[in-house]
Amino acid sequence: MNYRNTWPELILLVLLVTGCSSTAITGSWKNPEYHGQIKKVYLVGIAKQDTTRRIFEDEFRKQLATYGVTGIPSYNDLPSSEEVDKEVLSAKVQANGADSILMTRVIGKRTEQVVNPGRISGYGYAPRAGYFPDPYYRNYGSYFSRSRDIIYEPATVSHYQVATIEANLYRADNAELIWSAQLATTVENNLDKLLSDLIETITKNLKSDGLI
Repeated sequence: MNYRNTWPELILLVLLVTGCSSTAITGSWKNPEYHGQIKKVYLVGIAKQDTTRRIFEDEFRKQLATYGVTGIPSYNDLPSSEEVDKEVLSAKVQANGADSILMTRVIGKRTEQVVNPGRISGYGYAPRAGYFPDPYYRNYGSYFSRSRDIIYEPATVSHYQVATIEANLYRADNAELIWSAQLATTVENNLDKLLSDLIETITKNLKSDGLI
């Protein structure tokens, strides 16, 4: 089997600091017996909120199109993604002529903490033998003006939520698993950006595995 692990906490911390994509692959697997490429995939975003599901599936369709792959949002056929009957799903996939099914869902959430120790910046004092006041100490006006240039930044503690996402790709003809991945994504207020980053990470992994 082809299975890859990374360090999700470290990767996410770097992403937060640099302001890059807030999503990282924490592990992925590809069926070694599958050597084809998908061309028409049925998208099923399993979500409690219908609006989130629609945004997700529509954005997935747009990003897959840039790779020449047709994405078919399932919300047009399946009113509820959380209660999908297997036979109904199979019938919808066949009716749309899809060669694969991509299903995604949130499988967990946790809270992480980032500590910034703070710092003090200003004019330095070079160590030397004995004690000799710096030149600006000799006049209280200079000493007073220099003291205002010292900057103190207190330590801060921030918390953020991380959601674990599972994505599975299945063949439409025999329902076998082709590819599977887990992702960690920081939960942010900008839903469009969060979903876009998530989908971009998934599609890039599918591309690197030769599936699209």
